[in-house]
Amino acid sequence: MARRPRPVLWLLGAGLLCVLPGAGAANLQQKIESNRERLQSIHSSLGALQAHVAASQKTQAEIRAEIAALDQKIQASTQKLAKIRAEQQATRSKIDALEKRIAQLQSELAQQKDILAKQLRAAYTLGSLTPLAVWLQTEKPAQIGRLSVYYQALARARSELITRTEATTAAIAEQRNALKAQEQHLTRLAQAVRTQEQTLEQQRQQHAQLEQQLADRIAADKAKIQELQANARVLDGLVTRLVQEYRQQQEAIAAARRKAAAEAAARAAAQRKAAEEAAARRRAEEARRAQQVEREARAAQVPPPTTHITPPQIATVPAVPATPPPAAPTPALPAVGHGPFPPPVRAPIGARFGTPRMQGGPNWQGITFSAAPGTAVSAIAPGMVLYSGPLRGYGQIVIVQQAEKVLAIYGHLGQSDVHVGQEVQTGTAIGTVGSGGELGQDGLYFEIRSGGHPVNPLQYIHN
Repeated sequence: MARRPRPVLWLLGAGLLCVLPGAGAANLQQKIESNRERLQSIHSSLGALQAHVAASQKTQAEIRAEIAALDQKIQASTQKLAKIRAEQQATRSKIDALEKRIAQLQSELAQQKDILAKQLRAAYTLGSLTPLAVWLQTEKPAQIGRLSVYYQALARARSELITRTEATTAAIAEQRNALKAQEQHLTRLAQAVRTQEQTLEQQRQQHAQLEQQLADRIAADKAKIQELQANARVLDGLVTRLVQEYRQQQEAIAAARRKAAAEAAARAAAQRKAAEEAAARRRAEEARRAQQVEREARAAQVPPPTTHITPPQIATVPAVPATPPPAAPTPALPAVGHGPFPPPVRAPIGARFGTPRMQGGPNWQGITFSAAPGTAVSAIAPGMVLYSGPLRGYGQIVIVQQAEKVLAIYGHLGQSDVHVGQEVQTGTAIGTVGSGGELGQDGLYFEIRSGGHPVNPLQYIHN
């Protein structure tokens, strides 16, 4: 399994500080932009390679199904081979019985031929005399009846023996034909046994290959599961750091507001004190002038002229409370989940939250949309972009802070159209749908984190 290059992890470690707007964020943003093209090229190449490997490899379930089917074929082949061998054995038994029967018939035929030969020799010894000739030549007429019966019995015996000999010869020929047929059948059975043994050996070799493929697939799936778990840990670490930095940013903003309020109160107090001191000086000066006029009038013993003194206009200084009023709270962003929000893309949902992955490993922490590459992806609610860039196992991702503790993660993007620190509104273009990658297919990965923990995105968007 290919590993992603170290620059991705370097960017993850060095580029996380770019989540806050300001001078430091701008510098880090420039670093991200300078490495974005190279990282995007690496990620695209690795994503395409992973998609190709995933498409060319069989799953464990497919291999196990093939092994089960092959086991059935091997079992059937073994049964067929046993049946052929049993038939072969039965054929050999028939051949042995036929050979014994042929031997018995040949023995009977030899006996019949021997008897027939003796009869023929006896007939030859008598010569060609007919029974009438024997009767005319004999000196003992009483023997004529006996000789006649003898000749008739001898003729019948010879005829029957010839018939049996012919039947035995035909039976031997028939048995030989049956023996030949059984021998041919035995030859075919032997060929069938050899063919079935070859088929069985091929099936066993194929079975061994499938077992090896299964072992390799299990090892590859274990490695893939470990990689998915590592990717999930990387994303968890990124989300944790982003949440901490967002909180630090909010605390810094609150501290700056408190400091500004304290400085404004101090300036107001100083202005109030200066106004009071100026008013006191003016009153003292007016009293001094009145005393001087009275002294001069007494010295001249002349009644002092009536002088209409117009009191000076003293500027009214508005009262400033000792402690500044509390700063108006920052208007809260829309609370995601309290109403229907549009989905990031209009496409069917593939993998759902909490369902197991086909190759194993951690369950899906978000959902996937089966959208075509290049489809526009939109923000589901207002917020601020905390991260925009590549992340191992998730391709190009964009993380948007939508509420105080709610993050939206748009993953497997083909490209991102926003930058860190950018304020987005509902419907703002986030980027486009990518292809391949960890999903193994085209589509968008969408995740919602509440308080740093994954939650079901369908609770925040309407499908």
